[in-house]
Amino acid sequence: MMIIKVLLAAALLGSSSFSMAYDFKCIHEIDIAPPLDQQADQWHKRARTISKERLPDWSEVSKLYQLAVEKDHWKAMHNLAELYLRGDGVTKDTNKAIDLYMRMVDLNIPLGYYDMSVMTQRGLGVIQSDKEAMLFLIKAADLGNPQAQTRIGYIYIYDKKNYPVGLGYLKCAEKQDYADAAYKLGSYYEVVDENYPVSIHYYQRAAALGEPKGAMEIKKVFEKGLHDYSKNLNLAEAYDDISSRFYKNPDLRLPNLAKDLPLPPHPIQGYHADKDINWKPTGRDDDY
Repeated sequence: MMIIKVLLAAALLGSSSFSMAYDFKCIHEIDIAPPLDQQADQWHKRARTISKERLPDWSEVSKLYQLAVEKDHWKAMHNLAELYLRGDGVTKDTNKAIDLYMRMVDLNIPLGYYDMSVMTQRGLGVIQSDKEAMLFLIKAADLGNPQAQTRIGYIYIYDKKNYPVGLGYLKCAEKQDYADAAYKLGSYYEVVDENYPVSIHYYQRAAALGEPKGAMEIKKVFEKGLHDYSKNLNLAEAYDDISSRFYKNPDLRLPNLAKDLPLPPHPIQGYHADKDINWKPTGRDDDY
C-alpha cells in the first residue's frame, strides 16, 4: 500500500479537486496515452479476435496479451488484468491484476488510474477507500479517460447539482465516442432540462456508438408519442430492430445512423429548445 499512497499524493497535487473543477478542460485520452508498439498491437488485436470466438482459447489469449504487455501495450495490460480477475487462461490472481494496473499508473496511462479507482472503491487487492478511489477517478478524468469523465460528470449533475461542470465532463467523454456518456446526456436533457430534441439527439448518438438503450429510448418516444412527438410506428420499429441487432452483435457500430434514420424536429422545440425554431443541425461539433 505504500506505493499506492505515494501515487495518490501525486494525484492530489496533479489533479483538480472538486473545489477547483470550474477550471476543467476537456482532455482526450488519445492525446495523453503513449503510442502503441506496432508488433504489440498486432498481438493485442489477435488476442481480441480470439476472445470473441464462440469457444475462446483463453490460454492463447493470455499469452498474446503477455507478449504485448512486455512491450508496454497498455490496452493489453488492462485486458490481461481482467483475465487475472476472472481466471480465464491464467490462474485467478487479484494481486497480478493490481500489478498490471499499477504499471499503467507508472506509465501515466489514464485508463490505469480509472482501473485503480474501481479496485480501490471495491477493496479488491487493496484497502477499500472511497476517498482514495475518488482521487484515482479525478486523476483519470483529468488525463482524459472517458469512463472517469462520465462518472464524475454524473456526480456533478445529480449529487452536486452543478450542471455546467457535469455537462462539461459528459460532453468531453461523448466526443471520445463513449456511448454511456451519450446515453447519460440523453437522460439529462430529457429528465432535467426537458430539451427533448437534444435528448433524442444524444440517444441517437448513443445508439450509433453501440448502446442498445439509446435505440430503445427513441423507440419508446415514437411508439407512444412521448413529449408531444407524433407517433411514428415505422421509426419506432426501425430503432427497435437496431436495438435487437446490438444485443446479437455488441461490436456493431452505426456511424451513419443520423443520416440513415433521421429524427424529425420536435413540434414545439424544433431541433433544439434553446435555439430558434427554424434552426437546423449543421453537422458541426458545436451544434449540441
